[in-house]
Amino acid sequence: MVRPTHESLPSGLDHMVSGSMLPDLQVSFRLFAAHRRKVKAQWSFPEHRHALYELNLVLEGTQHMQVDRKDYQQKQGDLLWILPGSTHASLGAADGGTMEYVCVHMEVDDPWFRQQLNQMRKVLYPAGSPLERILRPILQDVANMAGDESAGELNQKLLTMHASFRLFAALCEVLLQEEQQSSSQPAASELAARIAASIEEAWMNDGSVRSDDRELFRIEQIAEQLGYSPTHCNRVFQKAYGISPRQYLSTIKLRKAKLLLMDPTQSVEQIAEQLGYKDLSQFSKQFKRWTGMSPTAYRHLSF
Repeated sequence: MVRPTHESLPSGLDHMVSGSMLPDLQVSFRLFAAHRRKVKAQWSFPEHRHALYELNLVLEGTQHMQVDRKDYQQKQGDLLWILPGSTHASLGAADGGTMEYVCVHMEVDDPWFRQQLNQMRKVLYPAGSPLERILRPILQDVANMAGDESAGELNQKLLTMHASFRLFAALCEVLLQEEQQSSSQPAASELAARIAASIEEAWMNDGSVRSDDRELFRIEQIAEQLGYSPTHCNRVFQKAYGISPRQYLSTIKLRKAKLLLMDPTQSVEQIAEQLGYKDLSQFSKQFKRWTGMSPTAYRHLSF
């Protein structure tokens, strides 16, 4: 059975009296390396950074964390919220005893949702704070799942998927609460949204994602159109979305590739051609860099 696309859906406008429509939603929300760990006082984890959102909840003891070179004493029940690109390290148990924590990494590809999440600049949320109260039950369940060695693989996958949807819903709830408290949007966030819209518009107008798109999507051109310097646009965009304009373009390409691969009427070769790649090999290599699997393997997961 061919899955209907947005373009193939009937309009339903004949003889309609009134109606309204919600915006289309295409969001990928993925959990990475969710784990529970109990460590001795001598344990530490080196400074690193990544493009993922990270939640770290101490279950027992006290953890000495550094985020962007600032020290945090994370006591039992305290939650750390680490934005993409932030350097962070654990210096282990702060009280010289054992310490246990649960950690979840999240990937979000929707630019608007990333922009909203990146407005949450606070790092440490003490036990009992609103965010900690909302997220703690979910993270506690993740910790329990990680410690349950008797659960089968299928059961763990379903439970992990359930936890990911709960996290997504909880973060949306937090953002809705903050939106109700403040309806104003900073000028920098508005500029970042305009840059994102310019990138998407250029991509849509081009009709394909060419392998030689470096000139088309030069941030210098977009900055000139918007009346700002390229340096300022790069800095504002990175702060708002946690990724560079170039990385944002990659998320657009990846999203389109995934949607096309879910259409069984098109061959992988046809999809590669639609996306502007010179050949199937070039598309396959790029898709594997993005996802860790080939386009064919991804398609098999979808059916």
